[in-house]
Amino acid sequence: MPKIQNLQQLRAEIQVLRQKKIEQELYFSQKKESLQEAVRSPFKFARKMVNFFSGGKANEIQADWTTAMLRFAIPFLLNKTLLKGKGGIIKSAIALISQKAINPSLFNQATISGLVDKVSGWVSNILPGRKKKEVDYGIPPDSETS
Repeated sequence: MPKIQNLQQLRAEIQVLRQKKIEQELYFSQKKESLQEAVRSPFKFARKMVNFFSGGKANEIQADWTTAMLRFAIPFLLNKTLLKGKGGIIKSAIALISQKAINPSLFNQATISGLVDKVSGWVSNILPGRKKKEVDYGIPPDSETS
């Protein structure tokens, strides 16, 4: 600490100390904000992940039984066929992604049944059709009925 000999030096030293005080307050407030952000960061990440996997929509269309079944069946089918022999991390990541991809607006009972009807109509047009024999079990026209 410098030796103060007169009033001007005292005032200059007071000014220097005030400046140091302002700098230190700024430094510590920045450190405090940085520490708070570091503490909040995992919670923000978790909230973003929950919003991502839940769809993040409050007014989402309610899932019917078809959507629920597909959310279970598609990851199961992928694990048994395409992902056979792959690691657990890959399987769980694919399962999470497919859970997110199957949303009720795209995969519901009406759209799936419409798709099945289109495919069955397409298949019946492609395959050679079998003609049914005409069977009439009604009364023959030349019979005697009164």
